Amino acid sequence: MIRIILSCVLVSIMSATATAQINSIDLEPEEQLSDWRISLTPYAFLAAQATDVGGEKIRQSFSDLSSITNAGFQFIGSVRYKRFVVSVDGTFATLSSEIQENRLLVEMGIKQNIIDLKAGYTLFQGIKTEENRVINAWSVELLAGAKNWVNNVVIDLTIDLGALGSIKERIREPLGWWDPMIGTRANFAISRNFLLSASLNVGGFGIGEASDFTHDFTYVNVFKVLKFMTINAGFRSFKYNRTDDGLETTVNVLGPLLGVSFFTN
Repeated sequence: MIRIILSCVLVSIMSATATAQINSIDLEPEEQLSDWRISLTPYAFLAAQATDVGGEKIRQSFSDLSSITNAGFQFIGSVRYKRFVVSVDGTFATLSSEIQENRLLVEMGIKQNIIDLKAGYTLFQGIKTEENRVINAWSVELLAGAKNWVNNVVIDLTIDLGALGSIKERIREPLGWWDPMIGTRANFAISRNFLLSASLNVGGFGIGEASDFTHDFTYVNVFKVLKFMTINAGFRSFKYNRTDDGLETTVNVLGPLLGVSFFTN
């Protein structure tokens, strides 16, 4: 029972800060862009989650998840050279939670770093020039990389023995794994100020300590508001399955996302 309780608390915390892919995409014709382009995107994923672990079910809204987050920051940085791009998607957070099970009190604090590294190549791209065009430009990218989860966990256990007092124990538990990822992204520039983007990534595949399987889908509307700035708004759905010490865990996270991109031309 204790193992299940700890797993539920940890999964809930990790789900609160799952990363999202919001990469800057070109809204100008290719001939007007320099070979090198750099972007930085701070963003927020306003997620709700459903978790099944060891027979226990957890359902939490965005309000529930944000209540256990003490501090956090999420960003994406990317460097593009012609058709090649590399990006890093980072989440840095400090979180805490507690759960009471009869006479057992579990208090957990966690410092979490999630780094999602990707490299991509634009396989296809096109620019429409006729006057009755529906879109200005489009592209399809192939993506590959890996996501690293690192969680430094401190767990305080308190067992109330009534008149006999209580027993206290502190556990320090470093947790982490890599998930290899592959995927694709399609971009459609409706105009020079509005772009649609959708990406799908899958990974894990049970390699080493990786998840048995994970996938995430992201849809983003990109609005250009200044020459070097866009506002990004969309939706993301993320799911993974893991098995640790015979305990199977399934996590499904979904919700809206918001970000602002700053980029060079």
